[in-house]
Amino acid sequence: MAMTALSFAAATPRYLSDLIRHACTEATGIPAAHLPDAPLRRSTDQPGQYLSPLTSRLAGRLGRAARDLAADITAVLRNQPHLTDAQVTGPGFVAVTPVPSMRAALAQLVADAPAAFLLDLAVPGVAHQPGPPPDGWALSDLAHARDSGQLRDWARADARRRIAAAADPATAPAAAAALTRQPPADWRDVPQDNTATEAAQLLTVIGEAAARVAACRSAADQVRPQETTGPDLPARPSPHAPGAWARATAANPAFALRYAHAHAHTAVHHWAAQLGLRRLGTRRRHTADEVAALTTPAAEALLGTLFDGPAALRAAARRHQPHILVRYLESLAAAYHEWWESHSVLPGHEGTADTHTTTVAARLDLCAAAAGVLRAGLLLIGVSAPTRL
Repeated sequence: MAMTALSFAAATPRYLSDLIRHACTEATGIPAAHLPDAPLRRSTDQPGQYLSPLTSRLAGRLGRAARDLAADITAVLRNQPHLTDAQVTGPGFVAVTPVPSMRAALAQLVADAPAAFLLDLAVPGVAHQPGPPPDGWALSDLAHARDSGQLRDWARADARRRIAAAADPATAPAAAAALTRQPPADWRDVPQDNTATEAAQLLTVIGEAAARVAACRSAADQVRPQETTGPDLPARPSPHAPGAWARATAANPAFALRYAHAHAHTAVHHWAAQLGLRRLGTRRRHTADEVAALTTPAAEALLGTLFDGPAALRAAARRHQPHILVRYLESLAAAYHEWWESHSVLPGHEGTADTHTTTVAARLDLCAAAAGVLRAGLLLIGVSAPTRL
């Protein structure tokens, strides 16, 4: 595959991983298909830089030092026009920094197909294919659980099945299609007509969304009633001690996640529309002003958090731990709000004054990308994503 032949390139995990794997093949002669899996991670020191552990996983097999092998690979990568830098770092990681335009293009690609991106599908268009959802996609009726313990078990089992289907290449296209077809949601929970059981009472007090997020937020399957997952956030909320799970405030992670989605969705589909603004065509090259707007420190942090999504989903599936996905979504919501509050996103909204239409359109891509990944992640754990504030 000639990476330089692509007319539209975005710094996705799959794209950068393929770039490094092909460079490794050129440096070692080992076919890319025979190289070990080595997910990239973000550098904590250099914004826009990504690290690959491929050499550390391959060096022993070749009988070479990881740093020497990484040096050979980075020598090949330095000829790639999509990278501003390629270097060896740490014990032998390959560190690459995509050009700013590639980093900015991530917003547009994710906004166009957020579910496909999160599920790490090679062709985003498959997210729209018809067909039934994968086996095990249906959610349990939590109101029928006998108590809060069984409710938690059912909610976690639902999330595990969906996350497993999303991470499995054989069922990911069907899962992405199911996520894409999910109709818009509002904030209302279905009222309970039976509160005879503890589970039904809990749903009446905190709602199904909070019950599912609470069930999936802690790491262990077996937690004691007194354990918490944060300030006033019992790991096992009860009808009589729900803590912050019963509040419609930022202290409730379920509310905070759904609010972040509603905010980002409203920015794109309501606030921008009222100002006569919209996202522009897909797979287009950004102008220099747009690239600059999408690579400010706060925007770069949000793009980097979006980049982390596929790896978080795979880790949650591999370890059978939904809390990995939940905590990732929380970091994405936080990065979104930090970006939104860091500067003017929409002209004329909340006193802002930026009137550069294409720059605003690029920022709307970033809003739509955050909204789309938040929605897909929430739906994977069985939680609806409201579209209005």
